[in-house]
Amino acid sequence: MNGKKCNRNTKKLTALLLTAAVGMGAGSIQMTGTAFPGSGAAVSSVTVQAASKPSASKLADAIKKAYAENYWPNYKLDKNEIKDRYGVASSLYSSAYAEVPMISAQVDQMAIFKAKNASSKKKILSAVKKYQKKLKEDTMQYPMNQLKIQGSKVYANGNYVCFFMLGGSVSKDVEESGNEEKIIKAHQQLNKKAVNTVKNKLK
Repeated sequence: MNGKKCNRNTKKLTALLLTAAVGMGAGSIQMTGTAFPGSGAAVSSVTVQAASKPSASKLADAIKKAYAENYWPNYKLDKNEIKDRYGVASSLYSSAYAEVPMISAQVDQMAIFKAKNASSKKKILSAVKKYQKKLKEDTMQYPMNQLKIQGSKVYANGNYVCFFMLGGSVSKDVEESGNEEKIIKAHQQLNKKAVNTVKNKLK
């Protein structure tokens, strides 16, 4: 009888020790945040970081707000039109936003791509630079548009690639000066507002 009682007591003690050990282990996992199969600790932190990165349209909204009445593009391109114009396939980005003017005499436009990965970013950046070069070499543009095109900006930040040709007209004094270099620099300054907006949103 004493042997059986001793065995029962030993089993109870063993069970209590195991329970305590499991409890301490769980507490340790919660305290340190260590991830293991089935745990959502590491996954949720990655998800939060991913969710903090804005879509291309969110950046576009911020830029439109920054320029207010000096934002001239008014026709949003769909993915097929984006590919035709910029040479960027939808398979390369997770989101994109591009807007151009409906009037062909104007050239103000904005394109923002959120690349899927580093390889996609490289391809998008190459395509957008090629597009900008083509515009600069187009001698059929109106003279003032050509100066605005020369002041356009290709900008990359993280997985984002942007093309900015924004701000409307330069000041009357600059325009009437007839100094092409001065006019181009003025357009470059106008595009800095878009660049700085993106920088602030991606901090």
